[in-house]
Formats: sequence, C-alpha cells, structure tokens
Amino acid sequence: MGVSVDHQYFETDEDALKEIEEHGYYSSVFDAPASGGTPIHWHDVSIRAYITSGKFRFQDPATNEVHECVAGTRFVIPERTLHIEEEHHGYRAVIGLSKQELEGPFVRSPGELDD
Repeated sequence: MGVSVDHQYFETDEDALKEIEEHGYYSSVFDAPASGGTPIHWHDVSIRAYITSGKFRFQDPATNEVHECVAGTRFVIPERTLHIEEEHHGYRAVIGLSKQELEGPFVRSPGELDD
C-alpha cells in the first residue's frame, strides 16, 4: 500500500480526531515551523495527517507525484514508505501515529530500510 492523498476530505479538527481514534492511532496537534524540506526518508510509524492551515508539500518517489496539501486535505503515509518533504512556510495539522513510542529516530534514511 502506498501514499494516499484526499483533498477536501474533512472540515473540522473533531472530524480528523474522530477518524484517527477509529483507526486506533495516537493523535496530536502539530504546528510545523517553516522548513527547507527533508530529503528522501521514511518513518517507522504510519502517519495520518489532516492539514488544518498552511500548506505542506511532499513528493512520493514511487510515483514521482508532488502532493500539495492545504486545509481539508488528509494524507496517509504507511510505515516504512519513502517520501520527500519539500520546502514549506509552515502548516498546522491534526496528526495520527500508529505507534505511541518509536524505537529509533523519527526521520530515517533510505539505507536504514534494510535494517
């Protein structure tokens, strides 16, 4: 299963939190500061993100598609799926993670996928 992006998917934080809970994920609200991006990487956790303000852009290297996520967009990145965070000016999101605690760093390099 790869990355999925759904635009105009939800309207309120409560909608996002309800769906995160229904999937058994751990939720939080994340205020991301501006970033120059993160090169190709993966996480040892599945992520369900619901953008509430700002804009987040990322690339799916499996399809080379660049996804521009704005308020109302939900995206799902399965555990151990490579992706590239592009430069952005900050965003706010309701985030659901499939694990409450991680064994290693949150951002992992492609070379660590074989571990």
